[in-house]
Amino acid sequence: MNKPSPNVPTFLTCPELSRRVDFFGEMGLNLGMKKILLSVVVLLLLVGGYLFVSKKPVNETVEITKQEKIVEETKEVSPSAMEEDVKTFKVDGSNFKFSVTEMKVKQGDKVKIVFTPKSGFHDWVLDEFNAKTKQLAAGATETVEFVADKKGTFEYYCSVGQHRKMGMVGSLIVE
Repeated sequence: MNKPSPNVPTFLTCPELSRRVDFFGEMGLNLGMKKILLSVVVLLLLVGGYLFVSKKPVNETVEITKQEKIVEETKEVSPSAMEEDVKTFKVDGSNFKFSVTEMKVKQGDKVKIVFTPKSGFHDWVLDEFNAKTKQLAAGATETVEFVADKKGTFEYYCSVGQHRKMGMVGSLIVE
């Protein structure tokens, strides 16, 4: 019967063969190299586990990137552009209604509509100024800009199905 090597742990003993199995010894590694190899493997497992657990979802990263881009664009606005009078309206669409049903601006104002359907499938259309968004699903956002160059009261509406007839309308008043 072979005497077990003192460098091999007893849990690697193979009693059926009456000898110890020394996997690293068969590869020609000495005790120091074995310890280094084992340390590297343990370190890689720990680092990999940490990265796996701390990984952020991709959509959060994209959202942060979008917010940073908006901040960067805001910083780059020239003073002359800030002097323009831009009237911005945030409009939400839901079941057969808009959150803003009346908007007032002055003739010559630049108008910016930020449209977001909160439920269903909707769009925002203003024929007289050739301004409209795409038809959007809930949660999506689109921005449309135009110059209010005509005086009067103009109806904007949702062109999806019968939404306009069911009351999904509003008024833009240009003074």
